[in-house]
Amino acid sequence: MNWNRYKYIAHRGLYDRIDTPENSIKAFENAMEKGYAIELDINMSKDGYLVVFHDNNLKRMTGIKADITSLELSEIKKQKLLGSDNNIPTFEDVLLLINGRVPLMIEVKTNERYKELLLKLMTILEKYDGEYVIESFDPRIIYWLRKNYPQVVRGQIAGRRIVDVKNKALRWLLGIMAFNIFTKPHFVSYLFTQIDEKFYQKQKKKGRKIAAWTIKDNNEYEKIKKYCDMVIFEKEDTIKKG
Repeated sequence: MNWNRYKYIAHRGLYDRIDTPENSIKAFENAMEKGYAIELDINMSKDGYLVVFHDNNLKRMTGIKADITSLELSEIKKQKLLGSDNNIPTFEDVLLLINGRVPLMIEVKTNERYKELLLKLMTILEKYDGEYVIESFDPRIIYWLRKNYPQVVRGQIAGRRIVDVKNKALRWLLGIMAFNIFTKPHFVSYLFTQIDEKFYQKQKKKGRKIAAWTIKDNNEYEKIKKYCDMVIFEKEDTIKKG
């Protein structure tokens, strides 16, 4: 595993919210041209196809108020991202585009059919020669990977008080990554404002790499870069390589 290739990770590709929306083919092309690793999101359609899309609902990105899991792929493909010419890509479309040229950080979104989603995901990835890691907020997903595909590099995404869970006790447990004792992630991806030297050293002692998300300006990057191994960023001028 070459962690150096994951030092700079373009969040949902390099996008500009105008004619290059997040998680679009064009955003991924932009990131590849610059040589950045790519973070992207995996969801599943009603008829079981994997699509690259962040939100559970299409409203923010397409104007259509519908859960992505309630639509079949044919309906999803008709939607345009932010009124641009860009469609919601399938995961296989994205893999064909990237073709191993840059590493991938694949976030699996929480889904009631997560086991089916993961089986489909791994079936596709078993035929892919490129480098990738898989992460999720949902520890059930990380645990499933540990049990079924222990060789796959897996990561726990977290941050205190940010998980959309009504149960306060569960929200707290997720925030402190209490389930890591069972899931044993290889890396943690944590909200950058909550990373400090103490957090960094604690994770290092456990043998984990640390990714900071999501950096949106250079001041944030300068403050956090010494406390993480990877930075998930938006806008290229956010970071200065070195």
